[in-house]
Amino acid sequence: MARAWHIANGHLATGEKDGEHVVALLRLEEARARPLSHTQREVLDQLERAAMPFLERTSTGAAGLVVTPSGRRRFGFILTPDELVLIDDGDVCATALGRAVEDRAPVEGPAGALCALLRELLRDHPARLSRVREDFELVEQQVLEGRERPDRRRMMADSRRMLGLDTFYQGMSDLASELAEDDSGLVTPADRARLRSLARLLGRLAARLESLQDYSLQVHSLYQESIDVRQNNVMQWLTVVTTIVMPLTFVTGWYGMNFPHMALFDVPWGYVAVIVVCVAIVAVEVAFFWHHGWLSFGERRHRGGERRG
Repeated sequence: MARAWHIANGHLATGEKDGEHVVALLRLEEARARPLSHTQREVLDQLERAAMPFLERTSTGAAGLVVTPSGRRRFGFILTPDELVLIDDGDVCATALGRAVEDRAPVEGPAGALCALLRELLRDHPARLSRVREDFELVEQQVLEGRERPDRRRMMADSRRMLGLDTFYQGMSDLASELAEDDSGLVTPADRARLRSLARLLGRLAARLESLQDYSLQVHSLYQESIDVRQNNVMQWLTVVTTIVMPLTFVTGWYGMNFPHMALFDVPWGYVAVIVVCVAIVAVEVAFFWHHGWLSFGERRHRGGERRG
């Protein structure tokens, strides 16, 4: 794994050139062993618990941390006019810088190398946001068609993912904007332009994420509405069944009273008459409920509305 990078013909290249480099990759223990300012040491002390990217100005440049959207991986950096020191115990920085070398990312100084690194971290984010949107579009289609229950676990995972991206974009946008506005000589004019371009990219991603969050709220609301509709349909059926059984219960209860003289008790066709009356009551009630669409879970009314439309 590469531990140093230099600039060759305006592009980032692996290794040192003539014993010099502009980017060095260190582990946390190696970085703490170096002479650090108070601010730099404070920044590194937050490496294991930071929740979002940030940058702090120092007397010789800047220091900061970058936290991935998942919150599980972090790396720090110390930026001076002559060198970018990356502090990473994993492979995030090495992998991203390797891609920047392959892409021949334009770099003029250490700040430009940091910009190239941050841009590589955003490489797959447009596709990532598209996948999240596709997930919610699938859920929306399933809810509207009523074919199957949506994957609630995936919905919640996408919501957590969007929350992590929102925090990530906010911190990265502040970091890029802070460096793009530098006028102390820490960042060259060409690298400032690249940082401004990075800030605009982050703004576009944040705007797309915001619209996606609004869409996810609509899908969640639609899903909750579908649950309410199903519950209402269940209650509707229970109400219909109870209404049908109620007069039958009344008739059977009435004729279950122990009185010696009651209508239809002494005639041979009395039992049949009560049966016919009960069947007639059920038939009338079912016809009434069917006519009003209470026995079709709303489908008959929905089709009728479509025909009228």
